[in-house]
Amino acid sequence: MSKKNPAFDELISLAEAEALYGLGMDYLRTISRNGRLNARKIGRNWVTTRADVEEYLRTRTKKGAYRTDIEI
Repeated sequence: MSKKNPAFDELISLAEAEALYGLGMDYLRTISRNGRLNARKIGRNWVTTRADVEEYLRTRTKKGAYRTDIEI
């Protein structure tokens, strides 16, 4: 019998994050590569958690165009 790793239950792809939070895929990839969003690459896919995306949205700084229509 195998045990499930709870950390993997929380993982979402950047495509899922895009659909859930209305952020663009290119933007999510950029902030992931720059380390502004806690995300990891597994194979060819970037993954993160909802908690990490929500933390990013809460702590991001206001620069230039800023979206206020995104709710957590």
